[in-house]
This record gives sequence, structure tokens and C-alpha cells, in this order.
Amino acid sequence: MTSGGDSVTDGSREQPPGLPLRLVYGLIALGTALTCLVNAFSTAHDLARLGRPAPFWQPFLWEATSGIVVVALAPLIRWLFRLGQRMQDRPVLLFAVHLGGALAFSLVHVGGMVLLRKAGYAAFSSEPYAFGPALAGFLYELRKDVLVYALIVSVFWMAGRLGGGQPAPAPAPAEPAPVPEAIWLRDGTVSVRVAPGDIVWVASAGNYVEFCLVSGAKHLIRSTLQAEEERLRPFGFVRIHRMRLANSRRLRRIETRASGDFDMEMDTGERLGGSRRYRADAMAMLRPGGLIGPAA
Repeated sequence: MTSGGDSVTDGSREQPPGLPLRLVYGLIALGTALTCLVNAFSTAHDLARLGRPAPFWQPFLWEATSGIVVVALAPLIRWLFRLGQRMQDRPVLLFAVHLGGALAFSLVHVGGMVLLRKAGYAAFSSEPYAFGPALAGFLYELRKDVLVYALIVSVFWMAGRLGGGQPAPAPAPAEPAPVPEAIWLRDGTVSVRVAPGDIVWVASAGNYVEFCLVSGAKHLIRSTLQAEEERLRPFGFVRIHRMRLANSRRLRRIETRASGDFDMEMDTGERLGGSRRYRADAMAMLRPGGLIGPAA
């Protein structure tokens, strides 16, 4: 059956950049309704041309039930789209998410519209609704559902890049907390006091976090990269990969690759690979008012 598409949102309170979510949902509903209306008239015309005229209400019931389920599933597609956005640097997992999402969408779409059609036939006709052979019918619908899923995902992608409402006003800046001149690293049974400026990079190492110093010394502490990111952010450390932080004050050069990933050359001569997912944060170091400054 059919369905047109535009994009929508889930029920979260957070308003991401782009078109307002209510507007996107409205566009999806409008596009789906117009597509269903055109298809209903076309189906009625084709049946009459083939000498198999159907009651006027049947093509409209077929299309309306399909469209209702498509619109109802739009929040699910948006949730899968946003889940996929967090996997841009893991293409195999991203493909698996959308492949599974398209199959789940088609299963629920077909099941939902069949139930609605059975209810409609019970109300308006003395004959029951027959979907036909289940497997053949599902495969027929699956081809179109995959396209519908891809179209709605594309609309969410485009809607996020179109101008949206004004951003919420920033809260008044709080009084900055004093930044300590040194931090402690507990390496096994030994605690080491280091200056943040002497740290070149920090990387996740299983249940530990590895610190690399300008001297070449390395220390393992039992922690998480997220916790160390919070602790080191005031010193100019920025995440450049899901597994690594870099000291912006020791950055010498950034080189962007064609893939969108990038390489960072530190003042120690080391080259660190960065993921395109975190490129915006890294490039902010190069702008006036960015994080780059003399090492502490």
C-alpha cells in the first residue's frame, strides 16, 4: 500500500536543531494523507478499467488503514534514526540498526493495517477481509515499506538541517570553580601528582584509563574515560574519538581526511587519529576563543 513521508519526533522534551517537531509530524501526516488519497482514486480507476469494480469505500479503507499505521510508527522511525546518528563511525552497526528497523516497521505496518481492515470490513461489509497468502502478501508489502522507511529517515535527516526555532537563551554563567594546578593519578599502589599541561593524551584501556605524559611516561588508573573527560575538561582536554581525549594546548596541527576523519599532530611529534563524529569539537580549537593556549 502506500505512504508518503516527512519527518517527526519522539516524545522527548529536548528540541534538537532543525524544524520544530510538531511541524515535521504534521508534514508527515499531510504527505501520507495526500499519497493515500491519490492511490485510492488510482486503485478504484484501475479496478474499474480491469472489469473488477469494487465498492467505492474499499480502496479508501485500504489506503487509510495503511497511512494511519505509517503515521503512528513515525516516532519509532525517528528513534531509530537518532540511534543511528550515534553510530556514524560504525557503519556495520549502523546498517544493522536500519535493516532491523525496516523489517520491524514492515511487520508492524502490515499487521496493524490488516487488523484495521478487518475491523472496517466488519463495520461496512458482510464479507470478511482477506489479506491473501501471508508470506507472499508480506513480501509484497516489504518492498514498499523499505522505501517508505528510507524516505522518512531521509526527511528526518533533512529536517535536522533546515532552520528551526530560536535556540533557548543560555543560562547566566555560574561563578567558575577554581581550577587546581595539578591532579593525582593512582597507578596501582602508587599515586602520582602531575601537571595537566604535561598530559598529551588520555585513552580508554578496558576497565582502565591510560595517561600519556610529554616525557613519554604512561600511567594506568582504574576509571572510565567519561569520568576523566569531566575531570580534565577545565584544562582544555577534548574528546577526539570515542576511545581518546587530547590536550588541545599541545596541539600543533589538524589535518582533515576525505572521509571526514582527521589527524592531530601534537607538539611532541605524536599523531593522533580523530573520528569525524568529534571533528567539530576539534576544529573549535582553531577558532578565536577556542581551547588552544600555552601548556600549563
